[in-house]
Amino acid sequence: MKILDFEKRYDIPVALALGFFDCIHKGHQKLCERVIEYSKSNGIESALLTFTNDPNVLFGNEKQIYCFSDRVKVLEKCGLNVVIGASFDDKFASLSPLDFLDVLTSNFNVKSIFVGADYTFGKFAAGNVDLLREYCDSKRISLCVVPFETSDGVKISTSKLKSYVKNGQVDKLNEYLALPYFMSGEVLHARHKGTGMGFPTTNIAPDESRLQLENGIYATFCEVDGKIFKSMTNVGTKPTFSDNSISVETYIIDFSGDLYGKNIVVYFIEKMRDIVKFASQAELKAQLDNDEVNAIKILDDFERNHADSLLFRGDK
Repeated sequence: MKILDFEKRYDIPVALALGFFDCIHKGHQKLCERVIEYSKSNGIESALLTFTNDPNVLFGNEKQIYCFSDRVKVLEKCGLNVVIGASFDDKFASLSPLDFLDVLTSNFNVKSIFVGADYTFGKFAAGNVDLLREYCDSKRISLCVVPFETSDGVKISTSKLKSYVKNGQVDKLNEYLALPYFMSGEVLHARHKGTGMGFPTTNIAPDESRLQLENGIYATFCEVDGKIFKSMTNVGTKPTFSDNSISVETYIIDFSGDLYGKNIVVYFIEKMRDIVKFASQAELKAQLDNDEVNAIKILDDFERNHADSLLFRGDK
């Protein structure tokens, strides 16, 4: 996949998706599929424009579900060729709708544009699909408007998706996402408290630039070197060990090996329980044994019912 800079000029012809891609939900996935289909039919590159930073932070609003690098991971799995990164700063925010389109079409050889039905753009979000259609007609650029709805006709709401993150309802969240909700990062050194109980874990640091997932114990899949393993993950503190630091700690089932320094991806499938303080390590181990049985059942069910998920493509 190519990562291009919005402010630089490129000659490659592209079919381009535009929108505010906080996370990549199934409406966005449908948009990407249309872009990819068009690009293949016309022998051009499939591309999508997204922000490299979080506009919400500049306005004092709630953080995004995913950062730029996370969105790139999903878009690559969707099959896009190109991601165009734009920095949302005062200069970008001040662009009028027509100025934005002029910069876009000057810097990129845009052959076709794909947007959601409620797409807005430019300063004060003054541009809409009608204005975009007029502009595209004047430039002989084709325009495709794709509705962002579920199969039952319900519009996908970013605010609803954010509430699922904050409440740990990843099973509901995943019904809308193109790829199950995930965190990724480099495996860090840890205290190895779980190793002595038969539950060696890998730790990654939570990304504080993102909207934070509710603390808890989750059934997860862990991607290591392109392979998918069943796992379970503690997000939050470890009160049984009097450790109040926040971490993302994953036990990978039926896996052995040193992952320190490697990058892993943890996909969250369902919250199993809250974090509690146990009276002893023996009591904690008994609970973890139960958690493992529960996690395997949840993950087996998910894999059986979602065999066509982007998560499992290529893991063969």
